[in-house]
Amino acid sequence: MKKIAFTTLGCRYNRLESAELAHELGQAGYAQAAEGEGPADVVVINTCAVTSKSAASARAAIRAARSGHPGARVVVTGCYSETSPADVASVEGVDLVLGNTEKFSMAAALKRLEDNPGQGALVLADHGPMPSTLAVRPVTGMSGRTNAYLNVQSGCDDLCSFCVVRLARGKSRSAPAAELVEQVKRLADSGIREVVLSGINIGQYQDGAMDLATLAEAILLETDIPRLRFSSINPNNVSQGLIDLMASEPRFCPHLHIPLQNGSDRILKLMRRPYTSAMYEDLLNRLAERVPGIGLGADVMTGFPGETQEDFERTRSLIERLPLMMLHVFSYSRRAGTEAYSLPGAVAKVDAKERTARLMELSAKKRQKFIKTHVGKEMVALAQNRRAANGKLRGFTANYIPAVFDGPDSMLNTMVRVVGLREEDGALYCRVAEEA
Repeated sequence: MKKIAFTTLGCRYNRLESAELAHELGQAGYAQAAEGEGPADVVVINTCAVTSKSAASARAAIRAARSGHPGARVVVTGCYSETSPADVASVEGVDLVLGNTEKFSMAAALKRLEDNPGQGALVLADHGPMPSTLAVRPVTGMSGRTNAYLNVQSGCDDLCSFCVVRLARGKSRSAPAAELVEQVKRLADSGIREVVLSGINIGQYQDGAMDLATLAEAILLETDIPRLRFSSINPNNVSQGLIDLMASEPRFCPHLHIPLQNGSDRILKLMRRPYTSAMYEDLLNRLAERVPGIGLGADVMTGFPGETQEDFERTRSLIERLPLMMLHVFSYSRRAGTEAYSLPGAVAKVDAKERTARLMELSAKKRQKFIKTHVGKEMVALAQNRRAANGKLRGFTANYIPAVFDGPDSMLNTMVRVVGLREEDGALYCRVAEEA
């Protein structure tokens, strides 16, 4: 069998799609190359396009593929290939460029490449219509993971002025609920202990009358997966039904990552975000009250066009008040094709960088404070399949606190009851109480 290697850039959504591609290519006669196995016959680079750095990362990955796998076919797919196929094809060493619509026809495209040797890069990224529903592929090989991401939705119907992802992924579409339930059963049977429902804009999930909350309820009712978790979800999509389910179902992890982006209503309006800072604050306070101990995270962007120091201080002040455990902070990146690309009031890079640093410092403080509230408490951590570099077991609690503890190999990939001892370097060091 021909050997194929993957380099995956960007989001968790891409990681699962790489696993799905590996599964489909395996059926077509390609074996995934093990790490350190030597040069592969084909290298697939699954790219991101969220920031300007994403394109640079993709070009660096192409260079690394050429040097690390001499003679291999280099295939570039993902969002960068979708939004800028000509740019990708112009990079030396690229043999095949596939957009997001075409990526799951990779085996046929590789055959076409073999049948036409000597030509330049083959580009298949016609920006045609995406399928109306999202396919569910029966992937269970998760490279030794204890948890697995399951893409339930793709695309986005929002019109955020800064976002290029909606251009790369098309309109919102969802996977059939019945097929998702069956896939969770397969994952559980394969040894996966936690499934994370993921999507480009997961809150827009819809299958007939079934929304995200009722999908989660069906999975919990019809499968025995020990844990169900969500990836990022926009605040306007956190329904009361979702809150009620999380409050009442112990297998539904009390953890949500809810993008804020900015704490100034003026900037939120320029971003075309469908909520206000007051709505966001009310939501997080309701979640903290209804689901005690919930772990809450947020995305925050600094340096959006027109953001003043006063706007930033509104953001910082709001975050100070919010019951957040962590932040993902990043500076605005100007992306061609978006409405924000032509907005006036560019923020100096030095100012955006300074604001980012201040919020990251605030995030570290809030994370430390949240973890310390769990010292002395008994929790259940899902131990990962591999030990940390220091030889200790590591895992995550249901509310997404990284837990570190001692124990035998028999505890790998099991639920372990632990007691928090101390916070150290953003993790909770624990002792084992007993196996859950």
